[in-house]
Amino acid sequence: MTNKKDTSRPSAPADELAWIEQSLPNVQQDEVRLDSSSLAKFKDIVAFASQYWGGLPAFFAAGILMVGLILLVTHDSWYEAARQFVIHTDAALSNGAWVSFAKRIGVVVVALVAVFVLYQGLLRYTRIGAERIHAWGLAFLVLLLATINVKIGVELIEWSGVFWEDVKNKNVAAFIPGLIWFAKLAFVGIFVAIYRIFFSQLLQIRWRTWLTEQYSERYFSNNRFYHLEQIHGQDNPDQRIAEDLNRLTDMAIGLFFGFYLAALSVYEYSKAMLKLSGDLDTTVFGHAIHIPDYMFWTVILYTIIGSVAIHFIGRRLVKINVLRERYNADFRYHLIRAREYAEGISFLQGDAHHLRGARHFFTIIRANWYHYMMRIKYLGFAQNIYAQAGIIFPVIVAVPRYFSGQMNFGAIMQVLRAFGELREALSWFIDNYSTWAELRGSSTRIFNLDKDLTRVDQLHAQSNLHVAVNNVGGVALTHATLARPQKTAEGALSQQPQVLDLDWQITQGERWLVTGASGSGKSTILRAIAHLWPFGQGHIDVPTKGKMLFLPQKPYMPIGSLREALSYPDAPERFNDAAYETALEMAQLSHLTGRLDEHNNWSWLLSGGEQQRLSFARLFLQRPQYVFLDEATSALDEENEKTLYQTMLAFLPDMTLVSVSHHPQLVQFHHKRLHLETDAAGQGFKPIQSVI
Repeated sequence: MTNKKDTSRPSAPADELAWIEQSLPNVQQDEVRLDSSSLAKFKDIVAFASQYWGGLPAFFAAGILMVGLILLVTHDSWYEAARQFVIHTDAALSNGAWVSFAKRIGVVVVALVAVFVLYQGLLRYTRIGAERIHAWGLAFLVLLLATINVKIGVELIEWSGVFWEDVKNKNVAAFIPGLIWFAKLAFVGIFVAIYRIFFSQLLQIRWRTWLTEQYSERYFSNNRFYHLEQIHGQDNPDQRIAEDLNRLTDMAIGLFFGFYLAALSVYEYSKAMLKLSGDLDTTVFGHAIHIPDYMFWTVILYTIIGSVAIHFIGRRLVKINVLRERYNADFRYHLIRAREYAEGISFLQGDAHHLRGARHFFTIIRANWYHYMMRIKYLGFAQNIYAQAGIIFPVIVAVPRYFSGQMNFGAIMQVLRAFGELREALSWFIDNYSTWAELRGSSTRIFNLDKDLTRVDQLHAQSNLHVAVNNVGGVALTHATLARPQKTAEGALSQQPQVLDLDWQITQGERWLVTGASGSGKSTILRAIAHLWPFGQGHIDVPTKGKMLFLPQKPYMPIGSLREALSYPDAPERFNDAAYETALEMAQLSHLTGRLDEHNNWSWLLSGGEQQRLSFARLFLQRPQYVFLDEATSALDEENEKTLYQTMLAFLPDMTLVSVSHHPQLVQFHHKRLHLETDAAGQGFKPIQSVI
């Protein structure tokens, strides 16, 4: 087959560079412009997280619980009692002492039943709330499992000293029992670690569900998602709800329990290190120096130096991560816009323009990514040097005492294990630095969305355009002046008058045609009546009784069955098949009656005229008393438009009708006209009412 060159449009320049070869913009200036004070701070994140747990007092109670739990389980007498209980239970099982084993298991069962009864009592007889009780229960369970994990680690340190000393002494009789004890500790450790992760993930999805419900309700209630666009609010709010809430809960849960695990580990392994550490006596420049517990303090000093270095190298990651998410969101939104307006772009042969736009946005992503790579590279060098040095450093510190005969080989192995565990616990900040940077980035974006949603509420609360539901027998606009919002160079919203001094009474049963030049405010009037327009001043009364239905120029078509598209926003079960078929026939869409259960993207499948006729089919199904048509037949030919209006008025002869249109033939279906013409002063548009 022969390949033919496409000559339908100018070809791209031969010397056009590939994407990977494009020069990178300077995105570092965005980092400079990003105010550090606008980034989420620790106290802000804690205050936000505390909402799920019952507020800041409850969150502080969690801190007290953590400290109390640490003190309880690290108390030598309590821990030794629990340890002996486990050892004797294991011995009873190994020796076949079934009565003793059954008694000990019975004690555990009774304790579990008591906890279960207490938990059910909290659920039934307190006002804390089931979700918060479940959250606290899961948190306590994860903390308990984390505590057991650390204790098993301490036991393994004790085991390693005995076991390796037996190996060095060739104590064959103790070798197999040592391996068996290790296997038991390892099995329990694995079991506990897996379920600690499992229950923390369960807590995370419950928290995410709660947050997603809260933000989704705020986002969709009172049409806030629509008003966010009016105030030029948070970019990509969908990503904030779908992705950033997931990241925040995942990272916050990990950091919270990781911090507890690290704090407990530091305490436990510090005790082990202090036991093994010993003192150092040396001479420096002729001066005798005595350092008590020198190995312990070298671990502390080693970790402090590493933490300071990591913070210095990685501090820019917070801003880089915030911008990375913004740039990726801009790129994704550019692609989504191309999909939404695919037909218009294709007709105008705008594919090359959108390709250049995609290249532009992705080049910014590449530039930011290179900054991210460089910072991660430096951070990686620091973290790996710190980790690798931590392997040999304890050997260097411990061998002087071993060579001098103050430590045996088993103690050396204990030091190596204890040093590693303590270093890992003290390195919690270092290991989680990038996670903390990402958490601050996600939190910042969520907080910005929260602020914009609050701005929407404030805008409506402060609006001088009041919409009230009254028994007025129609719609009344009194001394209404409508404005259009504009964003100033400083980012503030200003209002420019559009429709001036509108006093308009729409009595029940009347039919009004609204006309005027494009941009004169015809659609704005309908938005104000629908309580979608807070910009302006005056008073609007809407009827208490009677369903109001607004049909926009471009109807919304949900992806799903045709039945769902017709019944929107109601459930498809509300109407039977006969009602759907009748409505389609009345809307001149009888060719679709056999496709009610077909799932499709109807906004792509149907033409603009068919979509507008389908919105009329919704009108026939819902039978409203007040109908507002905003260029709802603009895509129809004159004959179809005329037939639809005749059918609608015959089907709903008593309805109140307001039509916004430029089509002169619609005059015959209306009694009165509201025409918007330019004000003499050029400050907006004045309404003129007349009888047709």
